[in-house]
Amino acid sequence: DLDWNAPSNFVKPFADAMVTLQKGKFTTTPVQTQFGWHVIQLDDIREAKVPGFDEVKPQLAQRMQGQVVDRYLRELRAKNGM
Repeated sequence: DLDWNAPSNFVKPFADAMVTLQKGKFTTTPVQTQFGWHVIQLDDIREAKVPGFDEVKPQLAQRMQGQVVDRYLRELRAKNGM
């Protein structure tokens, strides 16, 4: 069970097969990917929910802080020949 996912979260052969399915149907033939062979069933379809800015603001701030620290460390290493 792969839970709710967008096709873009999967490798191309899997995603291509996934988007051709109708709700409740299986692939008619197994799908081969670099991870093996798959029989895919599409249980349901729903619209993707895009979170609001206020929901993702803490994660964005944390990511930006991490990028600033990474950049600073790279500059220090370059300056000191590391």
